[in-house]
Amino acid sequence: MSVEVLLMAVLVALTVIAYMIAINARGLWRLTLSFLFATCMLGGSVWVIVQHYSTTSRIAMEKQRRTFEKERMAAKERLQSKEQVLEKMERAGSVSRMETLIAQANSFASLLIREKLHDQNLSHGQLVERAAEVEQSVMRLQNEIRASKQILDQFPESAKLLAEAMTHLAEAGRLYRQYYFSENSAAERSTERLLRQNARNAQDALQRAGQSLQ
Repeated sequence: MSVEVLLMAVLVALTVIAYMIAINARGLWRLTLSFLFATCMLGGSVWVIVQHYSTTSRIAMEKQRRTFEKERMAAKERLQSKEQVLEKMERAGSVSRMETLIAQANSFASLLIREKLHDQNLSHGQLVERAAEVEQSVMRLQNEIRASKQILDQFPESAKLLAEAMTHLAEAGRLYRQYYFSENSAAERSTERLLRQNARNAQDALQRAGQSLQ
């Protein structure tokens, strides 16, 4: 039992005693004063009790409000934490996708840099077919990259460099096929030089694109 409740119990007991004294009082003035005093005691007791329970209720409501606020903040923090985890996972997935596209483009750049344009074991038609297949593969990759616009938008700098690299690769692929239709050796050397240069330019842009993802 708290001290406040104990004091209220004493006050109520005193009020009861005051009324018992008033009931047993003799004489008009004594009776009047006794009941007046007892009534004051009653009023005071009621006021104290009402104030106590009002304060108790207010404290309980405030405690409940603070508890609710803590729970709300905790729920908000959990939601924010979950959103951050999902955002990190989504970004990690996007980075992985960008790295895959860059790696695929880089494989074509490396191929075009080191590809032997003459092969004694292949006919002219087979060489042309091989070059056309590389050119078409580059075009398919370019279409795949364009279809990944939502991911590209998350990495504008890398996307710009990747687009630049694909432009060089597309030109290198075109020159690769064109090489086999050159009119003379000088045209072949010029076409090969431009082919390799475009492939190296693409590789350089792809390297910078990968670095910008870090």
